[in-house]
Amino acid sequence: MALLLDIDAHGRVVPQSDELRRALADRAGRFQLLPSAPDLLVARRSPAAGGAAARPRCILAGDLSGFHIADFIAFVHQSRLSGILTVSAEGAERSVAFKDGEVRSAQSSAAGERVGEVAVRLGLVTQAQVAQATQAGVPLGRQLVEKGLLSANDLWKCLHEQVAGVFHAILLSRAGTFFLVDDEVTDRPGTPLAVSTQSLLMDGIRRIDEMSLFRARIPGPEAFLRRREPRRAVTLRPVEQELLALVDGRRTVAAVASAAHLNEFDATKILYHLAEAGYVEALAEAVTSAAPEARLAELAAGMNELYRLVVAAIPEPARPGFLAGVRAFLADGTTPFAPVWAHAGHAPDGALDAATVLGTLGSLQAAALARLEPSGDPARLLLGALRELLFFQLFLAGERLGREADDALAVAVKGRLPALERLVEPA
Repeated sequence: MALLLDIDAHGRVVPQSDELRRALADRAGRFQLLPSAPDLLVARRSPAAGGAAARPRCILAGDLSGFHIADFIAFVHQSRLSGILTVSAEGAERSVAFKDGEVRSAQSSAAGERVGEVAVRLGLVTQAQVAQATQAGVPLGRQLVEKGLLSANDLWKCLHEQVAGVFHAILLSRAGTFFLVDDEVTDRPGTPLAVSTQSLLMDGIRRIDEMSLFRARIPGPEAFLRRREPRRAVTLRPVEQELLALVDGRRTVAAVASAAHLNEFDATKILYHLAEAGYVEALAEAVTSAAPEARLAELAAGMNELYRLVVAAIPEPARPGFLAGVRAFLADGTTPFAPVWAHAGHAPDGALDAATVLGTLGSLQAAALARLEPSGDPARLLLGALRELLFFQLFLAGERLGREADDALAVAVKGRLPALERLVEPA
């Protein structure tokens, strides 16, 4: 139980419990108040009386702005100290338990850093299952395992991810207070952790250095993301394609990371590379407040990415025939959407010439637009036309792929369509 005291407006110390009153009585005497951070009260007896104190004791405390907390953690590791380090910064309180200088567990009051939230972010459980398993006084991880909602291996992953996340957040703390109490550290029952402090430090410092680079293009977790048409297409890895599919102009970096079941650092790293390649850009506001032209450009860029995905799935020997079939379809002036892609070039990677398509769309007279799309909405017309082309490509691909590859391609493509379809929904 925490021993709390108040200091009133007149400078009087007011203990909040009899236990604290007795503890203060045991220390009766004169103390010198030392200069410290506003959230830290430090005093020493004058003159000093000496003596020993029983554990647990606060053996170290200080101001985070005075030096880098990584240096202090390195000292804890090198000195093989045991105890609980608590860091208070930016409205959150985080603690890491050390045993002989190595990390054993971590806790946090910050949103997204608790075990249940980590499990949800990793896609291992749902928020409803976490709520179902929450029981006062019982570790959540144990409850999730006992209820069969989480395997022991998955709990292990969650705990490691949580420890790494809390540790990294502590390393980023630049202002606030910290204290180390030499309390007894016991291993978690059934799921003992032994995480290398040195590895966490090296990884954390690497992340800080890399994040400073990423921030040039991805300012932070609350930045919104929208697609762009790259000047030169590059082959994207599956995880890059997955994140790009989640970029819809309305999601923030944090929302994209959560939807992809990635932590903020890993998601930011991938998004940075996508931004460097010209596929995404960060915005201060959601795309819904942007001009209609920007929405059309994002829709065209997103559909082009799906076309590239289809072409990449076609075996090399069959690709020329596939591309010839698509170009014949585009050249057929009798198809309903032919006016949309008239004169548009078709690249070997499957992408349409987005500038030509958007230019043609913008030149359509109101009557022609209404004939093609009853609502008269250019975005709906563009989506309908590009979706028709996509489904034709999937049809052609089915003739050139095996059953399993064809099914996998259809699932991958159709799973990414909803994000693009949302671009034409009313704000």
